[in-house]
Amino acid sequence: MENQKICSFYISEFHLLTILLPYINEKILEQKKVAVILQKDITKNVTSYLENVRNLNLNNEKIIEIGWNKTEQTKLNKNLEGKEVIVIGDKEYIEEINSIVERKYNVSEILNCYKVSDIERIDKVLENHDKVLKTEGKIDVKNFSQNAQKRRTIKTQI
Repeated sequence: MENQKICSFYISEFHLLTILLPYINEKILEQKKVAVILQKDITKNVTSYLENVRNLNLNNEKIIEIGWNKTEQTKLNKNLEGKEVIVIGDKEYIEEINSIVERKYNVSEILNCYKVSDIERIDKVLENHDKVLKTEGKIDVKNFSQNAQKRRTIKTQI
């Protein structure tokens, strides 16, 4: 099984959860196992988000059960085999976790979530990923690039 690498970019944790929770809910509905690996604990924010945002039809109980606690890289002892893996942290943390996951486990998807203020160049991050997760869903990296945007803009002006 080949890993599909997906990335996502967010401004705040609320923005991250707006992108991420519908994606996770979709995986739950497909009966896929999801593991979240975090640089910092966001349990309170996830709980608060689920309590306050009511117009999304999410499986709150199963989303909370995933676990939103901080995961030490050196203590990465979760069984990730066959799971959809989501990594949230700064660039260095994400790279280290990806290295461990790719060496030790057979997973179908790795979703890396980057805070925009923590990265210098989005294009460098995109080079190492197949797709980008946005609020609308997953799109191919080539459709996310500035060149693709320029091509679409030019086509609409002709």
